[in-house]
Amino acid sequence: MADEKTININKSKINKLIEFFNAVRIIYDAKGLINSGKYYHIATIYGQLRALLTDKTKERNKELKPLFDIASILGKELNIYYMPNTLEEDLPFIQEGMLLHIHSLPISLEKQLPNQVQIRLEDYLETNIITYKGKNYKTSEIINSLSDKFGGSHYDTKVPRDLVELASISIYNQTILDNLVIQIAELFIKIGISLVKKVSDFEFYLIFQPKYFTSEENYFFDYTLPNSQKSRIALYCFQGKLRLHLCDLIGRAVNLEVERLLDIEEPVVLNISHRINHDLRSEIKIGWNGISVLEQQLPEPLLMLNEIHSYQGYFNRSLEREYQEFEFGLSELIVRGIVDDDVKRIEILRYLLSKKREGAVYYNKNSYGHSAPGQKNIKMVGNVILKKNGA
Repeated sequence: MADEKTININKSKINKLIEFFNAVRIIYDAKGLINSGKYYHIATIYGQLRALLTDKTKERNKELKPLFDIASILGKELNIYYMPNTLEEDLPFIQEGMLLHIHSLPISLEKQLPNQVQIRLEDYLETNIITYKGKNYKTSEIINSLSDKFGGSHYDTKVPRDLVELASISIYNQTILDNLVIQIAELFIKIGISLVKKVSDFEFYLIFQPKYFTSEENYFFDYTLPNSQKSRIALYCFQGKLRLHLCDLIGRAVNLEVERLLDIEEPVVLNISHRINHDLRSEIKIGWNGISVLEQQLPEPLLMLNEIHSYQGYFNRSLEREYQEFEFGLSELIVRGIVDDDVKRIEILRYLLSKKREGAVYYNKNSYGHSAPGQKNIKMVGNVILKKNGA
């Protein structure tokens, strides 16, 4: 029987994003469990930090570590602030007899103290942060050693004496090494959430006016990711009530409905936003002519993809149903990969409400628009017309 050979398949960017997203959630949850008294979850943080920041297995030796790979995909530079070692080595009376020196703390995304300096995260991992009995330890060495020796990756039967001694030194009932690792984990959580937000946060502004409603679901737009039924953003109305359907890259779906009936007498300025907050929850808002009509906090964050041009977009139809007996005019559509604060949002809404518009693209019955993936242009099918004001 011939030997079977394994084939390594490169992961897609979507799969890398999903794995990274799950890693951020694992570390966030482990940190919460530690805070609640379940300290043994520190081993989870050991292992995750090693896998994400410092792993040097043979298969991955020439590849970027997951955190830096995701940052590269998103075009994000990872810089932090730390406290450099200010101990003067040319003063022997300071160095002589010194048992332990911890430096580099605090570490943060923003400058917190005057003496902090900026450093690339990748360089910080190769920076000496602990001196013990005359030996220096780099950040990456601390993470790898704790993961390898104390159960983050596996249990070693033999552990260097100095590491055992270091791991036993405590301040306020917490070892100095664990305190350092937790601070690195907190920094990673902030970096991880910022990267996830760069992928997932989005905001729609649209101005439209329906003519009448049918008894079926009437779609304004339906964005679906090609070759996947998972990621989807769809806006439609049913019996006069607006509904928003979101499905993330993992396949988790949420359906939201605005309680008030949609007024078809006047154009509607609609604002729809999804963002991940710093507590790793999804926040979804819908504004109606500047008035909030829906605010929803989800217990789980949705991993959306905000690159709207990567989607297949349909207007006045859904993915499943090619034609619908629905008519509406669309005079403005803005999609952004960022969610502004309330002050900026009000400024944009005021501008849109006061903007003089010459007309609207009018979708008649059984007509629709189609935007192919990677294309900004919308191809019109059927009786789609440009209506001027007063026409």
